Amino acid sequence: MGAGRRRVLIIGSGRRIRNNFLPAFAQRRDQFELVGLWSRTREHAERAASPWGVPVVDSPAAVLETVDTVVVSVSTTAVRAVLRELAERAAQLTVVLDTPVFGQAAHLPAMATLRAFARVVVAEDYMNYPQWTLARRAVADGLIGEVRSVELAHSGYRYHGLALIRSLADFDHVTVATRRRVGADVHFGFRLRHGVRGRIFEPYDQARGTTTITGEKGVITDSAQVGGGHGPVHVLRPRGDARPDGYLLDGLELDLPALPALLDAEVPDRSLFNALKTCGLLEVLAAVTGEAFHSRYTYQEALYDHLTTAVLRTSPLLVDPVAGAGRNIVDGLDDMFAGLAWARGIVARPAARRGGTRRREPA
Repeated sequence: MGAGRRRVLIIGSGRRIRNNFLPAFAQRRDQFELVGLWSRTREHAERAASPWGVPVVDSPAAVLETVDTVVVSVSTTAVRAVLRELAERAAQLTVVLDTPVFGQAAHLPAMATLRAFARVVVAEDYMNYPQWTLARRAVADGLIGEVRSVELAHSGYRYHGLALIRSLADFDHVTVATRRRVGADVHFGFRLRHGVRGRIFEPYDQARGTTTITGEKGVITDSAQVGGGHGPVHVLRPRGDARPDGYLLDGLELDLPALPALLDAEVPDRSLFNALKTCGLLEVLAAVTGEAFHSRYTYQEALYDHLTTAVLRTSPLLVDPVAGAGRNIVDGLDDMFAGLAWARGIVARPAARRGGTRRREPA
């Protein structure tokens, strides 16, 4: 045991680390070795690391030469500083970024920094919840034919909801998006390039939230109240009651052998909802060790979802003029920032050579 395991440094000690990352890594001890955990406050770091037997380190630099994977779960304002600290070994590192990747438009130039890393995996777990994994499998098997629409009625929000919608549409991009208020709710509408419609009704509410995926010959939903106006209704449901160990959808089953242990884990949030988040994170970790479904969700895709939903919260209408051509605004920004970084490097190299050359005095 231990041969071939990835060596991991965790940067951060907040609720996401304590509730989800550490339990997820504990389920994958055969694939990952936690070399250390660092946080700006040592007391917080020890509180997070101690229950899992993870060493607390004095600084990322103390172990950076010995790891190949770094988990970054810090405030959005601190992400860029952490990436700069890791930049010296970027070409040898896989970095796992908690969502959101960056908090505001002013952070977008840091995209050029991400290009330097061997691999960037964004920890978007919502679209990887077990029920949605099973739904995508059913769609791929042709249960409801081509997907026509995905509606998240109080069951998704912001970039998490858009990521789920697009995951059911081959990560197609948004051409037009709208926002309007309906009573106490806010309705977000999305039209994807190849015709799939998405809807998100906020506020998010676990108790009453429902998700409905409508296809050309049927419906997949997690609500027994959805009508059958679009063909047969196939209901997603957990296998088991208070302590489920899988999900069911007609004749399809998804086993979750880790779920009982996650429900028993000594974490601040011991709810089923939190355990499902950790199940989603296990799918993210699968993209770290090899090619998995989540591998398709690149940092550019995550930035796209974040930027799209952030802009839509300030404007009732969003139109992406390049989505119809198979690209999107983040592709263009990524190319632009990479070009600027390249140009700065070209300018800096002659200056560095001049600064490092001594003038030779005549004999």
